[in-house]
Amino acid sequence: MATKSEGTGVVMPVVRDLLVLPFSGVKAKEKQKEIAKNLQKEVEEKVDLAKEINLEMVLIPAGKFKMGEPGEDHEVTLTKPFYMGKYEVTQEQWEAIMGKSPSTKIKGAKLPVTDVSWEDCQEFIKKLNAKTNGVYRLPTEAEWEYACRAGTATRYPFGEEVTPSDANFVGSKIGKPVEVGMYKPNAFGLYDMYGNVWEWCEDWYGIYPISAVVDPKGPATGTVRVLRGGSFDGIHGSAFGSSGRGGGSGRANRHGFRLAKIADIKAVAVPMVPKSDPAKLKQEESNFTSIEKEMVLIPAGKFKMGSPATEKGRSNNETPHEVTLTKPFYMGKYEVTQEQWESVMGKNPSDTKGAKLPVTSVSWEDCQEFIKKLNAKTNGGYRLPTEAEWEYACRAGTTTAYSFGDKITPKDANYFDSMIGKPIPVGVYKPNAFGLYDIHDNVSEWCEDCYGDYPVGSVTDPKGPARGEYRVLRGGSFSSYESVARSSYRVSFTPATRYLSVGFRLARTP
Repeated sequence: MATKSEGTGVVMPVVRDLLVLPFSGVKAKEKQKEIAKNLQKEVEEKVDLAKEINLEMVLIPAGKFKMGEPGEDHEVTLTKPFYMGKYEVTQEQWEAIMGKSPSTKIKGAKLPVTDVSWEDCQEFIKKLNAKTNGVYRLPTEAEWEYACRAGTATRYPFGEEVTPSDANFVGSKIGKPVEVGMYKPNAFGLYDMYGNVWEWCEDWYGIYPISAVVDPKGPATGTVRVLRGGSFDGIHGSAFGSSGRGGGSGRANRHGFRLAKIADIKAVAVPMVPKSDPAKLKQEESNFTSIEKEMVLIPAGKFKMGSPATEKGRSNNETPHEVTLTKPFYMGKYEVTQEQWESVMGKNPSDTKGAKLPVTSVSWEDCQEFIKKLNAKTNGGYRLPTEAEWEYACRAGTTTAYSFGDKITPKDANYFDSMIGKPIPVGVYKPNAFGLYDIHDNVSEWCEDCYGDYPVGSVTDPKGPARGEYRVLRGGSFSSYESVARSSYRVSFTPATRYLSVGFRLARTP
Protein backbone atom coordinates (compact mmCIF):
# COMPACT_ATOMS: atom_id res chain seq x y z
CA MET A 1 0.00 0.00 0.00
CA ALA A 2 1.19 3.56 -0.71
CA THR A 3 0.00 7.14 -0.40
CA LYS A 4 0.82 10.35 -2.25
CA SER A 5 2.75 12.99 -0.37
CA GLU A 6 0.60 16.11 -0.52
CA GLY A 7 1.74 18.60 -3.17
CA THR A 8 4.65 16.49 -4.43
CA GLY A 9 3.10 13.71 -6.51
CA VAL A 10 5.62 11.34 -4.92
CA VAL A 11 4.29 7.91 -3.98
CA MET A 12 5.24 7.29 -0.36
CA PRO A 13 5.20 3.76 1.10
CA VAL A 14 3.15 3.14 4.19
CA VAL A 15 5.47 1.75 6.87
CA ARG A 16 3.90 0.50 10.08
CA ASP A 17 4.94 2.35 13.25
CA LEU A 18 7.38 4.64 11.44
CA LEU A 19 9.34 6.93 13.78
CA VAL A 20 8.63 10.55 12.83
CA LEU A 21 10.84 13.40 14.02
CA PRO A 22 10.86 14.82 16.58
CA PHE A 23 10.75 11.95 19.07
CA SER A 24 12.16 11.52 22.55
CA GLY A 25 15.18 9.55 23.65
CA VAL A 26 12.87 7.20 25.52
CA LYS A 27 10.85 6.61 22.34
CA ALA A 28 14.07 5.97 20.38
CA LYS A 29 15.18 3.25 22.79
CA GLU A 30 11.72 1.68 22.99
CA LYS A 31 11.54 1.45 19.20
CA GLN A 32 15.04 -0.02 18.99
CA LYS A 33 14.00 -2.81 21.38
CA GLU A 34 10.72 -3.40 19.52
CA ILE A 35 12.36 -3.66 16.09
CA ALA A 36 15.12 -5.91 17.45
CA LYS A 37 12.49 -8.25 18.89
CA ASN A 38 10.56 -8.33 15.59
CA LEU A 39 13.74 -9.11 13.63
CA GLN A 40 14.93 -11.62 16.23
CA LYS A 41 18.13 -9.63 16.54
CA GLU A 42 19.88 -7.56 19.20
CA VAL A 43 19.77 -3.76 19.58
CA GLU A 44 23.56 -3.89 19.76
CA GLU A 45 25.56 -6.58 18.02
CA LYS A 46 29.23 -7.34 18.40
CA VAL A 47 31.50 -9.07 15.85
CA ASP A 48 34.93 -10.42 16.78
CA LEU A 49 37.57 -9.20 14.28
CA ALA A 50 40.60 -10.43 16.21
CA LYS A 51 41.60 -11.17 19.80
CA GLU A 52 39.89 -8.55 21.99
CA ILE A 53 39.06 -6.41 18.93
CA ASN A 54 35.32 -6.15 18.35
CA LEU A 55 33.16 -4.31 15.86
CA GLU A 56 30.03 -2.93 17.55
CA MET A 57 26.87 -1.97 15.65
CA VAL A 58 23.62 -0.35 16.87
CA LEU A 59 20.15 -0.97 15.41
CA ILE A 60 18.49 2.17 13.97
CA PRO A 61 14.70 1.94 13.35
CA ALA A 62 13.07 3.14 10.13
CA GLY A 63 11.74 6.70 10.25
CA LYS A 64 10.84 10.01 8.67
CA PHE A 65 12.59 13.36 9.19
CA LYS A 66 13.43 16.74 7.74
CA MET A 67 16.92 16.55 6.24
CA GLY A 68 19.08 19.64 5.74
CA GLU A 69 19.31 23.17 7.07
CA PRO A 70 16.04 25.04 7.81
CA GLY A 71 14.82 26.63 4.59
CA GLU A 72 16.78 24.11 2.50
CA ASP A 73 15.36 20.97 4.09
CA HIS A 74 13.26 18.25 2.50
CA GLU A 75 11.28 15.31 3.84
CA VAL A 76 13.05 11.95 3.84
CA THR A 77 11.50 8.57 4.62
CA LEU A 78 13.77 5.64 5.44
CA THR A 79 11.63 2.54 5.06
CA LYS A 80 14.02 -0.06 6.49
CA PRO A 81 15.86 -0.37 9.79
CA PHE A 82 19.65 -0.56 9.55
CA TYR A 83 22.68 -1.00 11.74
CA MET A 84 25.13 1.87 12.31
CA GLY A 85 28.60 1.69 13.83
CA LYS A 86 28.49 2.52 17.53
CA TYR A 87 31.90 4.18 17.07
CA GLU A 88 34.05 5.42 14.22
CA VAL A 89 36.24 2.62 12.83
CA THR A 90 39.41 2.50 14.93
CA GLN A 91 43.03 1.98 13.98
CA GLU A 92 43.14 -1.47 15.61
CA GLN A 93 40.02 -2.53 13.68
CA TRP A 94 41.59 -1.29 10.44
CA GLU A 95 44.80 -3.19 11.19
CA ALA A 96 42.86 -6.38 11.98
CA ILE A 97 41.44 -6.34 8.44
CA MET A 98 44.09 -4.53 6.35
CA GLY A 99 47.29 -5.31 8.26
CA LYS A 100 48.65 -1.76 8.53
CA SER A 101 47.18 1.52 9.78
CA PRO A 102 47.33 4.46 7.34
CA SER A 103 47.04 7.03 10.16
CA THR A 104 50.24 9.08 9.91
CA LYS A 105 50.36 11.77 12.59
CA ILE A 106 48.60 10.27 15.61
CA LYS A 107 48.83 6.57 16.40
CA GLY A 108 46.59 4.76 18.87
CA ALA A 109 44.62 1.49 18.89
CA LYS A 110 41.37 3.14 20.06
CA LEU A 111 41.79 6.30 17.97
CA PRO A 112 39.67 6.58 14.83
CA VAL A 113 41.54 5.52 11.71
CA THR A 114 42.40 8.55 9.57
CA ASP A 115 44.08 9.34 6.25
CA VAL A 116 41.65 7.08 4.43
CA SER A 117 39.98 7.92 1.13
CA TRP A 118 36.49 6.82 0.11
CA GLU A 119 38.14 4.18 -2.09
CA ASP A 120 40.24 2.97 0.87
CA CYS A 121 37.02 2.50 2.85
CA GLN A 122 35.53 0.41 0.03
CA GLU A 123 38.59 -1.86 0.03
CA PHE A 124 38.34 -2.25 3.83
CA ILE A 125 34.64 -3.11 3.54
CA LYS A 126 35.29 -5.65 0.79
CA LYS A 127 37.84 -7.48 2.95
CA LEU A 128 35.72 -7.15 6.09
CA ASN A 129 32.71 -8.70 4.34
CA ALA A 130 34.86 -11.55 3.03
CA LYS A 131 36.22 -12.24 6.52
CA THR A 132 32.91 -12.01 8.39
CA ASN A 133 30.44 -13.07 5.67
CA GLY A 134 28.86 -9.68 6.33
CA VAL A 135 26.99 -7.02 4.39
CA TYR A 136 28.78 -3.96 5.76
CA ARG A 137 28.89 -0.71 3.78
CA LEU A 138 29.15 3.02 4.26
CA PRO A 139 25.94 4.73 5.40
CA THR A 140 24.02 6.84 2.94
CA GLU A 141 24.00 10.55 3.72
CA ALA A 142 20.32 10.33 4.68
CA GLU A 143 20.96 7.40 7.04
CA TRP A 144 23.85 9.29 8.61
CA GLU A 145 21.86 12.44 9.36
CA TYR A 146 18.82 10.50 10.61
CA ALA A 147 21.00 8.38 12.91
CA CYS A 148 22.88 11.49 14.05
CA ARG A 149 19.73 13.45 14.90
CA ALA A 150 18.29 10.51 16.89
CA GLY A 151 14.88 12.13 17.08
CA THR A 152 15.94 15.77 17.43
CA ALA A 153 15.20 18.73 15.17
CA THR A 154 17.78 21.06 16.77
CA ARG A 155 21.21 21.88 15.33
CA TYR A 156 22.74 19.23 17.61
CA PRO A 157 21.01 16.33 19.39
CA PHE A 158 21.85 18.04 22.67
CA GLY A 159 20.48 21.47 21.66
CA GLU A 160 21.33 24.52 19.57
CA GLU A 161 24.86 25.03 20.93
CA VAL A 162 27.95 22.87 21.31
CA THR A 163 30.57 23.14 24.07
CA PRO A 164 33.92 21.37 24.71
CA SER A 165 32.10 19.00 27.04
CA ASP A 166 29.96 17.80 24.11
CA ALA A 167 32.46 17.00 21.37
CA ASN A 168 36.05 17.22 20.11
CA PHE A 169 36.04 20.30 17.83
CA VAL A 170 38.23 23.38 17.48
CA GLY A 171 36.72 24.93 20.60
CA SER A 172 37.89 21.96 22.64
CA LYS A 173 41.50 23.02 21.88
CA ILE A 174 42.70 19.42 21.71
CA GLY A 175 43.93 19.72 18.15
CA LYS A 176 43.91 16.01 17.28
CA PRO A 177 41.59 12.98 17.32
CA VAL A 178 40.76 11.41 20.67
CA GLU A 179 39.83 7.83 21.50
CA VAL A 180 36.33 6.88 20.37
CA GLY A 181 33.57 6.91 22.98
CA MET A 182 34.92 9.66 25.28
CA TYR A 183 31.84 11.90 24.96
CA LYS A 184 28.20 11.08 25.71
CA PRO A 185 26.30 9.13 23.03
CA ASN A 186 23.12 10.34 21.33
CA ALA A 187 19.71 8.78 22.03
CA PHE A 188 20.39 5.89 19.63
CA GLY A 189 23.62 5.06 21.46
CA LEU A 190 26.04 6.39 18.79
CA TYR A 191 29.28 8.08 19.85
CA ASP A 192 31.29 10.93 18.26
CA MET A 193 28.75 11.81 15.59
CA TYR A 194 30.08 15.35 16.08
CA GLY A 195 33.73 16.19 15.77
CA ASN A 196 36.77 13.92 16.13
CA VAL A 197 36.97 13.02 12.40
CA TRP A 198 34.84 13.64 9.33
CA GLU A 199 33.03 10.48 8.24
CA TRP A 200 32.68 9.26 4.67
CA CYS A 201 29.19 8.48 3.37
CA GLU A 202 28.30 6.35 0.35
CA ASP A 203 26.74 9.19 -1.70
CA TRP A 204 28.13 11.47 -4.34
CA TYR A 205 27.88 15.11 -3.22
CA GLY A 206 25.07 17.01 -4.96
CA ILE A 207 22.14 19.41 -4.63
CA TYR A 208 19.28 18.16 -2.48
CA PRO A 209 15.89 17.39 -4.09
CA ILE A 210 13.17 19.96 -3.56
CA SER A 211 10.43 17.45 -2.69
CA ALA A 212 9.91 14.42 -0.47
CA VAL A 213 12.06 11.36 -1.17
CA VAL A 214 12.16 7.73 -0.05
CA ASP A 215 15.41 5.90 0.78
CA PRO A 216 17.58 8.39 -1.17
CA LYS A 217 21.04 7.36 -2.39
CA GLY A 218 22.28 10.72 -3.69
CA PRO A 219 23.15 11.63 -7.31
CA ALA A 220 24.00 8.87 -9.78
CA THR A 221 27.37 10.47 -10.56
CA GLY A 222 29.60 13.23 -9.20
CA THR A 223 33.12 14.50 -8.60
CA VAL A 224 33.38 14.26 -4.79
CA ARG A 225 31.84 12.07 -2.10
CA VAL A 226 29.94 13.27 0.96
CA LEU A 227 31.63 13.72 4.35
CA ARG A 228 29.61 14.27 7.52
CA GLY A 229 30.09 15.23 11.18
CA GLY A 230 32.93 17.72 11.39
CA SER A 231 36.33 17.07 12.97
CA PHE A 232 38.75 17.98 15.78
CA ASP A 233 39.82 21.09 13.86
CA GLY A 234 36.35 22.07 12.64
CA ILE A 235 34.53 25.17 13.82
CA HIS A 236 31.12 24.88 15.39
CA GLY A 237 28.15 26.02 13.35
CA SER A 238 26.37 24.83 10.20
CA ALA A 239 29.35 22.85 8.93
CA PHE A 240 29.40 20.88 12.16
CA GLY A 241 25.76 20.31 13.10
CA SER A 242 23.47 17.39 12.29
CA SER A 243 22.81 18.77 8.81
CA GLY A 244 26.33 20.02 8.03
CA ARG A 245 27.89 18.58 4.86
CA GLY A 246 31.35 18.36 3.40
CA GLY A 247 32.76 16.88 0.21
CA GLY A 248 36.06 15.22 -0.53
CA SER A 249 38.00 12.99 -2.89
CA GLY A 250 41.20 12.01 -1.08
CA ARG A 251 42.99 11.23 2.15
CA ALA A 252 43.39 13.65 5.08
CA ASN A 253 44.27 13.38 8.76
CA ARG A 254 40.72 14.49 9.60
CA HIS A 255 38.98 11.90 7.36
CA GLY A 256 37.65 8.65 8.85
CA PHE A 257 34.41 6.66 8.69
CA ARG A 258 31.90 4.45 10.45
CA LEU A 259 30.04 1.47 9.06
CA ALA A 260 26.43 0.65 8.30
CA LYS A 261 24.61 -2.48 7.17
CA ILE A 262 21.10 -3.65 6.41
CA ALA A 263 19.24 -5.09 9.39
CA ASP A 264 16.29 -7.11 8.09
CA ILE A 265 18.00 -10.00 6.27
CA LYS A 266 18.03 -13.22 8.25
CA ALA A 267 20.98 -15.46 7.53
CA VAL A 268 20.43 -19.17 7.14
CA ALA A 269 23.01 -21.59 8.51
CA VAL A 270 23.12 -25.27 7.55
CA PRO A 271 25.50 -27.63 9.42
CA MET A 272 28.08 -29.56 7.42
CA VAL A 273 27.61 -33.34 7.67
CA PRO A 274 29.51 -36.28 6.15
CA LYS A 275 28.19 -37.62 2.84
CA SER A 276 27.42 -40.94 4.45
CA ASP A 277 25.30 -39.37 7.17
CA PRO A 278 21.62 -40.43 6.84
CA ALA A 279 20.61 -36.87 7.69
CA LYS A 280 22.41 -35.70 4.57
CA LEU A 281 20.55 -38.21 2.41
CA LYS A 282 17.28 -37.09 3.97
CA GLN A 283 18.17 -33.45 3.24
CA GLU A 284 18.93 -34.32 -0.39
CA GLU A 285 15.54 -35.96 -0.74
CA SER A 286 14.00 -32.88 0.86
CA ASN A 287 15.77 -30.67 -1.67
CA PHE A 288 14.43 -32.69 -4.59
CA THR A 289 10.94 -32.42 -3.08
CA SER A 290 11.36 -28.66 -2.54
CA ILE A 291 12.23 -28.17 -6.20
CA GLU A 292 9.05 -29.98 -7.20
CA LYS A 293 6.90 -28.15 -4.67
CA GLU A 294 8.38 -24.72 -5.35
CA MET A 295 7.35 -24.55 -8.99
CA VAL A 296 4.62 -22.03 -9.83
CA LEU A 297 2.12 -22.65 -12.62
CA ILE A 298 2.17 -19.80 -15.17
CA PRO A 299 -0.93 -19.66 -17.43
CA ALA A 300 -0.71 -19.29 -21.20
CA GLY A 301 -1.03 -15.74 -22.48
CA LYS A 302 -0.22 -12.96 -24.91
CA PHE A 303 2.01 -9.93 -24.23
CA LYS A 304 4.27 -7.29 -25.72
CA MET A 305 7.84 -8.51 -25.34
CA GLY A 306 10.57 -5.86 -25.22
CA SER A 307 10.33 -2.24 -24.16
CA PRO A 308 9.01 1.00 -25.67
CA ALA A 309 11.55 3.48 -27.03
CA THR A 310 10.69 5.85 -24.17
CA GLU A 311 11.73 3.43 -21.44
CA LYS A 312 14.86 4.56 -19.61
CA GLY A 313 17.88 2.37 -20.34
CA ARG A 314 16.28 0.64 -23.36
CA SER A 315 18.63 -0.81 -25.97
CA ASN A 316 18.12 -1.47 -29.69
CA ASN A 317 17.77 -5.17 -28.92
CA GLU A 318 14.55 -4.67 -26.96
CA THR A 319 12.22 -3.79 -29.87
CA PRO A 320 8.63 -4.57 -28.77
CA HIS A 321 6.80 -7.35 -30.58
CA GLU A 322 3.70 -9.41 -29.83
CA VAL A 323 4.30 -12.87 -28.34
CA THR A 324 1.69 -15.57 -27.76
CA LEU A 325 2.48 -18.44 -25.39
CA THR A 326 -0.09 -21.15 -26.14
CA LYS A 327 0.75 -23.52 -23.29
CA PRO A 328 0.95 -23.04 -19.52
CA PHE A 329 4.29 -23.87 -17.88
CA TYR A 330 5.87 -24.13 -14.46
CA MET A 331 8.50 -21.63 -13.31
CA GLY A 332 10.77 -21.88 -10.28
CA LYS A 333 9.40 -19.87 -7.37
CA TYR A 334 13.00 -19.09 -6.40
CA GLU A 335 16.38 -19.12 -8.04
CA VAL A 336 18.10 -22.52 -7.64
CA THR A 337 19.87 -22.51 -4.27
CA GLN A 338 23.28 -23.79 -3.27
CA GLU A 339 21.84 -26.60 -1.16
CA GLN A 340 19.72 -27.72 -4.11
CA TRP A 341 22.75 -27.63 -6.41
CA GLU A 342 24.85 -29.61 -3.92
CA SER A 343 22.16 -32.28 -3.53
CA VAL A 344 22.38 -32.97 -7.26
CA MET A 345 25.99 -32.14 -8.17
CA GLY A 346 27.82 -32.75 -4.88
CA LYS A 347 30.02 -29.65 -4.99
CA ASN A 348 29.14 -25.97 -4.65
CA PRO A 349 30.82 -23.59 -7.17
CA SER A 350 29.55 -20.35 -5.58
CA ASP A 351 31.92 -17.63 -4.35
CA THR A 352 29.69 -16.48 -1.48
CA LYS A 353 28.56 -19.58 0.41
CA GLY A 354 25.16 -20.19 2.01
CA ALA A 355 22.60 -22.98 1.80
CA LYS A 356 19.70 -20.67 0.94
CA LEU A 357 21.73 -18.35 -1.28
CA PRO A 358 21.30 -18.75 -5.04
CA VAL A 359 23.98 -20.90 -6.64
CA THR A 360 26.38 -18.73 -8.67
CA SER A 361 29.42 -19.04 -10.92
CA VAL A 362 27.57 -21.56 -13.07
CA SER A 363 27.76 -21.54 -16.85
CA TRP A 364 24.88 -22.33 -19.22
CA GLU A 365 26.59 -25.66 -19.84
CA ASP A 366 26.79 -26.29 -16.06
CA CYS A 367 23.03 -25.68 -15.82
CA GLN A 368 22.41 -28.26 -18.54
CA GLU A 369 24.45 -30.83 -16.62
CA PHE A 370 22.52 -30.04 -13.42
CA ILE A 371 19.20 -30.41 -15.25
CA LYS A 372 20.28 -33.72 -16.81
CA LYS A 373 21.15 -35.18 -13.39
CA LEU A 374 18.07 -33.67 -11.71
CA ASN A 375 15.77 -35.20 -14.33
CA ALA A 376 17.43 -38.58 -13.80
CA LYS A 377 16.76 -38.40 -10.03
CA THR A 378 13.20 -37.06 -10.20
CA ASN A 379 10.08 -37.32 -12.33
CA GLY A 380 11.89 -35.10 -14.80
CA GLY A 381 10.87 -32.51 -17.38
CA TYR A 382 12.96 -29.68 -15.90
CA ARG A 383 14.68 -27.20 -18.23
CA LEU A 384 15.71 -23.58 -18.47
CA PRO A 385 12.91 -21.17 -19.39
CA THR A 386 12.81 -19.68 -22.85
CA GLU A 387 13.51 -15.96 -22.99
CA ALA A 388 9.84 -15.29 -23.85
CA GLU A 389 8.62 -17.41 -20.92
CA TRP A 390 11.02 -15.60 -18.59
CA GLU A 391 9.84 -12.09 -19.53
CA TYR A 392 6.17 -13.09 -19.52
CA ALA A 393 6.54 -14.66 -16.07
CA CYS A 394 8.54 -11.67 -14.82
CA ARG A 395 5.99 -9.11 -16.01
CA ALA A 396 3.11 -11.03 -14.43
CA GLY A 397 0.55 -8.96 -16.32
CA THR A 398 2.32 -5.60 -16.12
CA THR A 399 3.57 -3.32 -18.90
CA THR A 400 5.75 -1.11 -16.69
CA ALA A 401 9.54 -1.16 -16.50
CA TYR A 402 9.37 -3.50 -13.47
CA SER A 403 6.66 -5.84 -12.26
CA PHE A 404 6.00 -3.39 -9.38
CA GLY A 405 6.01 -0.13 -11.40
CA ASP A 406 8.27 2.18 -13.36
CA LYS A 407 10.76 2.77 -10.54
CA ILE A 408 12.91 0.49 -8.41
CA THR A 409 14.26 1.16 -4.92
CA PRO A 410 16.33 -0.89 -2.43
CA LYS A 411 13.10 -1.97 -0.71
CA ASP A 412 12.14 -3.79 -3.91
CA ALA A 413 15.24 -5.76 -4.81
CA ASN A 414 18.91 -6.57 -4.21
CA TYR A 415 20.63 -4.51 -6.91
CA PHE A 416 23.55 -2.08 -6.98
CA ASP A 417 21.82 0.76 -5.11
CA SER A 418 20.88 -1.64 -2.29
CA MET A 419 24.62 -1.59 -1.46
CA ILE A 420 24.57 -5.17 -0.17
CA GLY A 421 27.23 -6.18 -2.66
CA LYS A 422 26.54 -9.92 -2.77
CA PRO A 423 23.69 -12.43 -3.16
CA ILE A 424 21.23 -12.83 -0.29
CA PRO A 425 18.95 -15.76 0.66
CA VAL A 426 16.19 -16.30 -1.88
CA GLY A 427 12.74 -14.97 -1.05
CA VAL A 428 13.72 -11.96 1.09
CA TYR A 429 11.82 -9.43 -1.05
CA LYS A 430 8.15 -9.47 -2.07
CA PRO A 431 7.13 -11.72 -4.98
CA ASN A 432 5.49 -10.53 -8.20
CA ALA A 433 1.82 -11.21 -8.98
CA PHE A 434 2.59 -14.77 -10.14
CA GLY A 435 4.36 -15.50 -6.84
CA LEU A 436 7.91 -15.47 -8.23
CA TYR A 437 10.71 -14.12 -6.03
CA ASP A 438 13.91 -12.24 -6.96
CA ILE A 439 12.96 -12.07 -10.63
CA HIS A 440 14.52 -8.59 -11.00
CA ASP A 441 17.58 -9.00 -8.82
CA ASN A 442 19.98 -11.03 -6.69
CA VAL A 443 21.60 -12.92 -9.61
CA SER A 444 21.16 -12.80 -13.38
CA GLU A 445 19.48 -15.93 -14.75
CA TRP A 446 20.34 -18.12 -17.75
CA CYS A 447 17.61 -18.75 -20.34
CA GLU A 448 17.51 -21.58 -22.89
CA ASP A 449 17.72 -19.38 -26.02
CA CYS A 450 20.63 -18.39 -28.20
CA TYR A 451 20.96 -14.61 -28.28
CA GLY A 452 19.77 -12.79 -31.40
CA ASP A 453 17.69 -9.91 -32.77
CA TYR A 454 13.97 -10.00 -32.10
CA PRO A 455 11.58 -10.80 -34.98
CA VAL A 456 9.78 -7.92 -36.68
CA GLY A 457 6.23 -9.24 -36.41
CA SER A 458 4.17 -11.25 -33.92
CA VAL A 459 5.34 -14.76 -32.97
CA THR A 460 3.96 -17.80 -31.19
CA ASP A 461 5.93 -19.88 -28.64
CA PRO A 462 9.31 -18.46 -29.74
CA LYS A 463 12.52 -20.35 -28.92
CA GLY A 464 15.10 -17.82 -30.14
CA PRO A 465 17.57 -18.32 -33.02
CA ALA A 466 18.34 -21.91 -34.08
CA ARG A 467 22.03 -21.36 -33.35
CA GLY A 468 24.32 -18.69 -32.00
CA GLU A 469 27.59 -18.00 -30.22
CA TYR A 470 25.92 -16.60 -27.07
CA ARG A 471 23.11 -17.56 -24.70
CA VAL A 472 20.58 -15.18 -23.12
CA LEU A 473 20.67 -13.99 -19.50
CA ARG A 474 17.74 -12.17 -17.89
CA GLY A 475 17.15 -10.17 -14.70
CA GLY A 476 19.49 -7.90 -12.80
CA SER A 477 21.86 -8.88 -10.00
CA PHE A 478 23.29 -7.50 -6.76
CA SER A 479 25.93 -5.71 -8.86
CA SER A 480 23.60 -4.39 -11.60
CA TYR A 481 22.28 -0.87 -12.07
CA GLU A 482 18.55 -0.20 -12.12
CA SER A 483 18.22 -0.30 -15.94
CA VAL A 484 19.54 -3.87 -15.99
CA ALA A 485 16.84 -5.02 -13.56
CA ARG A 486 13.99 -4.06 -15.94
CA SER A 487 11.57 -6.76 -17.13
CA SER A 488 12.71 -6.39 -20.75
CA TYR A 489 16.49 -6.08 -20.30
CA ARG A 490 18.61 -8.72 -22.04
CA VAL A 491 22.25 -9.59 -22.03
CA SER A 492 24.34 -12.49 -23.35
CA PHE A 493 27.40 -14.58 -22.44
CA THR A 494 29.09 -17.53 -24.09
CA PRO A 495 27.67 -20.84 -22.82
CA ALA A 496 30.90 -21.64 -20.96
CA THR A 497 31.02 -18.33 -19.02
CA ARG A 498 30.91 -18.51 -15.23
CA TYR A 499 30.41 -15.36 -13.17
CA LEU A 500 29.83 -14.60 -9.48
CA SER A 501 26.55 -12.74 -10.17
CA VAL A 502 25.04 -15.36 -12.51
CA GLY A 503 22.69 -18.20 -11.55
CA PHE A 504 19.41 -19.64 -12.87
CA ARG A 505 15.88 -20.78 -12.11
CA LEU A 506 14.08 -23.77 -13.57
CA ALA A 507 11.07 -24.19 -15.84
CA ARG A 508 9.02 -27.29 -16.65
CA THR A 509 6.21 -28.13 -19.05
CA PRO A 510 3.16 -29.65 -17.28
